[in-house]
Amino acid sequence: MTKQFAHSSIGDRRSSIVYSTSVGKAGLYTPADYIPCNEDDAFRDEDEEEEELAPVSSNAQHEYESLLDANNARTLQREAQQGMTEDEYEARRELIDEERDLLIDNKILEDRRGSGAGGAGYGAVESSSEVMNAWEQAIENGKRITTSYKRETQVLGVNALPLVFTFVLQNSLSLASIFSVSHLGTAELGGVTLGSMTANITGLAAIQGLCTCLDTLCSQAYGAKNYHLVGIFIQRCAVLTILAFLPIMYIWLFWSETILNWLIPDPHLCELAARYLRVAAFGVPGFILFECGKRFLQCQGIFHASTIVLFFCAPLNALMNYVLVWDKRLGIGYLGAPLSVAINYWLMAIGLLLYTIFTDQEINPMKCWNGFIKPNRVFKNWRKMFSLALPGILMVETEFLGFEILTVFASHLGSAPLGAQSIVSTVASLAYQVPFSISVSTSTRVANFIGASLYESCIITCKVSLLLSFACSSFNMFLIFFFKNQIARLFSTEPDVVNLVISTLPILAFMQLFDAFNASTAGCLRGQGRQKIGGYINMIAFYCIGIPMSYLLAFHFKMNVGGLWVGITCALVTMSVCQGFAVFHCDWLEIIHAAKSNNAEASRA
Repeated sequence: MTKQFAHSSIGDRRSSIVYSTSVGKAGLYTPADYIPCNEDDAFRDEDEEEEELAPVSSNAQHEYESLLDANNARTLQREAQQGMTEDEYEARRELIDEERDLLIDNKILEDRRGSGAGGAGYGAVESSSEVMNAWEQAIENGKRITTSYKRETQVLGVNALPLVFTFVLQNSLSLASIFSVSHLGTAELGGVTLGSMTANITGLAAIQGLCTCLDTLCSQAYGAKNYHLVGIFIQRCAVLTILAFLPIMYIWLFWSETILNWLIPDPHLCELAARYLRVAAFGVPGFILFECGKRFLQCQGIFHASTIVLFFCAPLNALMNYVLVWDKRLGIGYLGAPLSVAINYWLMAIGLLLYTIFTDQEINPMKCWNGFIKPNRVFKNWRKMFSLALPGILMVETEFLGFEILTVFASHLGSAPLGAQSIVSTVASLAYQVPFSISVSTSTRVANFIGASLYESCIITCKVSLLLSFACSSFNMFLIFFFKNQIARLFSTEPDVVNLVISTLPILAFMQLFDAFNASTAGCLRGQGRQKIGGYINMIAFYCIGIPMSYLLAFHFKMNVGGLWVGITCALVTMSVCQGFAVFHCDWLEIIHAAKSNNAEASRA
């Protein structure tokens, strides 16, 4: 087997980071990491016959021409001629460049950009196919190819930078609401926190879980060249999700305050949260369409569309929060925050629609849209969607619920602690974006080296990832600790809230070290293909250690909001140690063998 870099296929690239207005953080593991998938079952059910599924069986002989096809060095030009998207071609080109750099570093190829030194191996490179041939030749001749700490620092840093930009844009959506409302008062800040928490748990998490079925269905339909099925699956999922949300919307509109009063001791907070939900509910259909539309594009290899939409919507969201909350002529106060959220959901959906229609991609994504299907066909084959979506719903709900439980705990401490918890969570989420970006970059790099059977380079990449995470977390720790007073007063002018935030931020500052190590080691595990191990470690540490300790320290030991974060820090320490042990005390040869087996199975599928 050729030991080229493992070029990721669009079939394996799952949906982008979970989007929400939560004051918590996105998780390190997606539902798709845990969902077993039978490709044949994803398209047809023996008990459910349908005419549009016939092309799947007729196309069974077609192999999915993914970017992972490195078994023949001359496939690059052939794939480009056979309809490679611009994103796919760019991904292949970037990985070829990385192979070229490694060959030059190991003095196997001559660097024509420099003085030409060290070109003893296979001579200068003229084309991508020659790079791939040189790589294969080097492996066959027993040449030792290794990376360096300097090279990995450059690669991980460069790859992480655009991700930081994307994740900060996503995070700014919740940041704008918290920031604008926090200056209205402690009760209002607590109300928007409780309202967004309820929206996440009862609505947005379930919606995103339902939409995870499209990660499997649409990617496989597109890979099998059944393009019309992509549009059919999108429409069915959108209708299914909207219908599923209608009873939840009814509860938000008419029963949310009553239900919240059973759980939260402060009636005024419950009233404010219910008002938030009544307004935000009208934006959720837009959010559903955005989630479905995002996956419609991602299955075709178009991953930057949602970032482009966020680039325009994030500033508009901040502007709307200012105008609708604070402007003397147009502002409506507290309700301006949920109204901004609702409008922004629709703007994101419309923006994605406009991108899909007017994009100048080499292959128009509209080829997967054959118009609206007949109403009687919308309601067919829902059983398969439910079977794929149910694990996704459970995993996303579990992910969301973890940090939202802390919000419930804080609400029982009082309105000021709830407001402080909201601010501290927002700061934690913002600080998390840099190490999380490094984590995503690390997982891709480690996977590439495993595909190339270069386990020594994998170890170097993992070590560099930890070093970069330590540097970033140290910088975050410095900022949070020494500017805690300014951060607290930036978000609130209420003395009780400010004092609680100031007393809690040093704990958060210390937590940055382990938050970053947790993210880094999780990225290494994902790259190794052992994300399930990390997911189980996270769940056990968080739910068996973190949350129980948070409750005990906050209520029984009277540590207030600080106790909540000490408990979470203990969970992160456990995660970091366990995941680090799993990463560096593994059988790399077994991992490489498993990757080869998976690739062989994929090539035969």
